[in-house]
Amino acid sequence: MKNKRILILTGVFLGDIGGPPTLLKALNKDLIEHDYKITVLTFGSKSEAKSYPYSVKIVSNNWPSFFKSFLYLTKGLILGLRSNIIYNQDLYTSGFTGLIIKKILKKKLITRFVGDSAWEIALNKGETTDDIMDFQINKYSRLIERRKKIRKRILKNSDKVIVVSNFLKKLAMKIGVSEEKIKVIYNSIDFLDIENDLKVDLKKELNITGKVILTNARLTSWKGVDMLIEIMPQFIKKYENIKFIIISEGPERKNLEKLAVDLDVEEYIFFAGKVNRELVVEYLKISDVFVLNTNYEGMSHVLLEAMKVGVPIITTKAGGNPETIKDKETGLLVDYRDKGQWIEAVSKIIDNPDLAQKLTINAKEDLKRFNWDNLVKETIEVFEE
Repeated sequence: MKNKRILILTGVFLGDIGGPPTLLKALNKDLIEHDYKITVLTFGSKSEAKSYPYSVKIVSNNWPSFFKSFLYLTKGLILGLRSNIIYNQDLYTSGFTGLIIKKILKKKLITRFVGDSAWEIALNKGETTDDIMDFQINKYSRLIERRKKIRKRILKNSDKVIVVSNFLKKLAMKIGVSEEKIKVIYNSIDFLDIENDLKVDLKKELNITGKVILTNARLTSWKGVDMLIEIMPQFIKKYENIKFIIISEGPERKNLEKLAVDLDVEEYIFFAGKVNRELVVEYLKISDVFVLNTNYEGMSHVLLEAMKVGVPIITTKAGGNPETIKDKETGLLVDYRDKGQWIEAVSKIIDNPDLAQKLTINAKEDLKRFNWDNLVKETIEVFEE
């Protein structure tokens, strides 16, 4: 087991149903098959950690924030003594812990960089309207600048930085990471089982008799769900019984629910909240079009899921989306928040079954680019360097 002991540092893991923790759990299984010994350090409860075939160490979320971070660092240092490689999944608490382990214990640190939470926080606080690239060079409040400095230090001092798209490679370089340290490894959802029969009739449960538009996006301002609600009156007028289903949660939910009421479209919109991966698949199966109106995306798991299930996709030209979706071949790309383009694109897919079928067939074929075996192989190559 020499040089094959990996300590994985992550804030989100137990019970989390988003893309990154789901992918990490699948990756861990393959690493074990390649004789790696895995230990995960995360937040949560001990009872949740018992069901894994590898060691999952816990720091309780019940502690106050500062003490929780201190305990995480302390446990990380202890676990780091018995590890060869530190594989960091997040910046800030886990990233800072990884950096300290590297400095004190002289361990190799690999960081997986999938997004800039400093920019997300600044956007949520209303401190910036800059796009993510401009954000790296402009100046903001002391708190935001401190966050930018911390994540820059973590990334620059990592021995290797894994990113999930060429867009994120450019972003990491903009932050200050040298190009030779960066490795692009595309996401994959080959492990996703779309044949599971949950024996749920969602159309019956939701009283759906018409077309279905689906989005799966954290309810934040830059995901543009509000604009999708604002154009619903156009589709209701044209298609009558159309339904817009919104999966996930976020700080904007109450505002979005109020917007639906104000526009008198609430009966045509269903907030599904957070649902598990199997139920996401069931929602995709009943949908006529999947939409993602986002101002930023590293590489979207939800787009890959829609491609695999076979739902025609409309998304923006932002971030890594053009690397995932080929415009007019495997989906339609439109401008963020351009209502005219969105109305035209959704109508085009709903009104043209042949186009919808062509896009889904092409997308399923193109999904071969996002290969799970390649992801595992390239990740192991980074470890073995």
